[in-house]
Amino acid sequence: MNAAAREALADPRVGPVSSEELEAELARWDEAEGADESEGVDELRRGRTIEWAAQTVTQGELLDAFAAYCANELDDVEVLEHGPSRLALGWRREQSAIELRSGLAFCGRLAGDGPVLLMTQIGPKAVERFLDDAALRSRVALLDLARLEKIAAVRSSVFVYFEWFLRDVYGVKVLAESGFTRGLVERGIISLGMG
Repeated sequence: MNAAAREALADPRVGPVSSEELEAELARWDEAEGADESEGVDELRRGRTIEWAAQTVTQGELLDAFAAYCANELDDVEVLEHGPSRLALGWRREQSAIELRSGLAFCGRLAGDGPVLLMTQIGPKAVERFLDDAALRSRVALLDLARLEKIAAVRSSVFVYFEWFLRDVYGVKVLAESGFTRGLVERGIISLGMG
């Protein structure tokens, strides 16, 4: 069983699903990396290595560093929950979460009281799914740290703080995934016109 399937079945927010439902959902997304069944789900997600020029970090290190940054440096952001693969944060009346994921199976079920930013791989199927599903893109954002690209149409101050944190602490800038932006323009969802 691949990492995305194990991850989905282990997550209580996904709920019970039949093997047929799981197989159909997995086919709708890009294949997740990491098929080592001896490694636990959290270990796989946290251990994903990110290489930026002269520095190498793991997704888990970044999540923990941002949790510490929020707790110690940001007076207006409250750490509500900090688990191995999930960070829930509050800013004023807004609640958002940042999660590490191996795959995107049933990702629409992961947003709770507020939007969720999933740190994972972004592939062509993810771009198409987010372009085609307004409800999904209104609750879930994706961030591929290896490519420094995002699929995001969600409003969340916490996500902006996270991007500023990556810029200020690690010297990296996140850009919008070009196919997603192009698709939004082609469908008339957004306009990049001047004036």
